[in-house]
Amino acid sequence: MGDSQRKEMEFARRLRSGEFAVALEITPPQRSLPGVLSQRARLLGDHAHAINVISRPDRQPSLEASCALLESGIEPVWHLVTRGRSRGDVATDIVAAGAGGVRQVLCIRGDHGGGDDAGIDSPTLRETVAMVAEGMRGALIGATFNQYAADGAAALRNLMPKLRAGAEYAQTQPVFELSHLLERVEAVHEKAPETKIVAMAMPLLSLQAAERIEKRVGVTMPAHVLERIAAGEEAAWELFEENLAGLAASSAIAGVAIMTFEMSPPAEMGARIRACLDRVAGLGRSSA
Repeated sequence: MGDSQRKEMEFARRLRSGEFAVALEITPPQRSLPGVLSQRARLLGDHAHAINVISRPDRQPSLEASCALLESGIEPVWHLVTRGRSRGDVATDIVAAGAGGVRQVLCIRGDHGGGDDAGIDSPTLRETVAMVAEGMRGALIGATFNQYAADGAAALRNLMPKLRAGAEYAQTQPVFELSHLLERVEAVHEKAPETKIVAMAMPLLSLQAAERIEKRVGVTMPAHVLERIAAGEEAAWELFEENLAGLAASSAIAGVAIMTFEMSPPAEMGARIRACLDRVAGLGRSSA
């Protein structure tokens, strides 16, 4: 297998083999801007084993951006959104993704989709996962898991059909307190022990950023977390690294998806995140 082929499936390989996997979640530009897309995708260099490409209606489509990244040698995870889209739309995109060489898909309902599903034959997420499994044989398929759902049993019931349909991993909402996440993950593994859990982690360096994320996710951060962030940027970075360390050390967590508050974070932030990953997960590798 050639080097480019090996890299193409590095995220999937790591998840499936039990090695700690890292994805970087990015927002594509408003239109096709290869330089901007590449700059965002390369923030963590080789420390990111795949790039999660967010899907939003006012941005370059996730599938288009994923194919562009793949052509430039960067491994993408396509965010397949079902909200406001017909079964035929989804099926067409699955065919296009397979033809474009995309091999990793995160199936999500979508918070920012184009309207509701009234009058649209929109597939359920379980059906969508099954469609991807059938149309993109061998692809790594993920689903989302909201560990903050008020009813944990309901959240588990929502996840299980997607796992049975072919999803291999579940990606969480941003993690602010490890103990709460592990309680919910334990319930997942009791029902589906082979499921890989990819936890989202974010460096939040100001209270303003924390408050905006609270509103976006619909959760109240623990007071001790907010106190650490309020203590200043260095304290906030220490908190982020401690969070990463806990995730990397847990046998229940297979990897992380790192998201930054900034849409186009500076190179210095990428270097700081890479340094954290080196220390807690031993991911330092020389660049090609």
